[in-house]
Amino acid sequence: MKKVIVFGGTGFIGKHLVEELKEDYSIVIISRKPRTAAKNFGKNVKVARLRTRDLTKISDYFEGAEAIINLAGENIGGYWNKKKMEKIRKSRLDVDNIIVRAFRATNVKPKVIIQGSAAGIYGFSRNTIDVTEETPLGQRGFLPKVAISHEETFHQLEELARVVYIRTGLVLDAKEGALQKLALPYNLFIGGKLGNGNQWNSWIHIDDEVRAIKHLLENKNSRGAYNLVAPNPVKQKQLAAQIGQSLNRPNYLPKPAFILRIILGVMADEILLNGIKVIPNRLVNEGFKFNFENIESTMSDIYKKTS
Repeated sequence: MKKVIVFGGTGFIGKHLVEELKEDYSIVIISRKPRTAAKNFGKNVKVARLRTRDLTKISDYFEGAEAIINLAGENIGGYWNKKKMEKIRKSRLDVDNIIVRAFRATNVKPKVIIQGSAAGIYGFSRNTIDVTEETPLGQRGFLPKVAISHEETFHQLEELARVVYIRTGLVLDAKEGALQKLALPYNLFIGGKLGNGNQWNSWIHIDDEVRAIKHLLENKNSRGAYNLVAPNPVKQKQLAAQIGQSLNRPNYLPKPAFILRIILGVMADEILLNGIKVIPNRLVNEGFKFNFENIESTMSDIYKKTS
């Protein structure tokens, strides 16, 4: 079987992706916590330690591989103080540089690099336009700047391999990720919209997220940036109402913006209170079929699995 190297294989998206790929590919996860990863996946998935100084072993794993998929990075959830923000930035760029150096030292180089990025790269508060892969990138804000640097590191390898940048939106799953946190107030009967609720939420079901990554891995014509979001983004107040309906809980207690800023710092403005209407033009044009195109069927499926 063809070999695929996954960085960030123990994260939320990474775990689901490995499950999606492991029947068709020989998977090697490179992780800072190899013991934890080995317990999660068993003997069918090889796990190697992320080495920051000696890159020889990583280059050995790269030899003759079909692809490198990089999903590594500090979780963006939680209060954003200077220390947290630096950890988010450094955790991504450090791994990026390790991959680039190891790739250059590899003789038989991988054919494909899939670099995890974020829909936040376009900036925020563009409520009046559809944001496609052709939309200019954001110029202000922490997350856009990190995402731009995250992608730019790999521009130097585009002549050596097919490089794909996946700009992922809000990934929905009941057990992990943002939806689990958004649903918590509803389970406590204090659910409601965030801020005024008019900000766009560009979302994707976790199953479509990993299917889209597999599509980009296997479609030899796919290269460059792709928006990994469902075709039908919703306003935050629509998502809030749908969470309440799906959980059979009230949706009556809005969370004022100033409270969210106190609790979450800068993160409140960049992730929760502002949004963009992102459209997956390139995936659709390549014929990718979403299993979950609207928020109603998505929430029904997610909470059906947990009932």
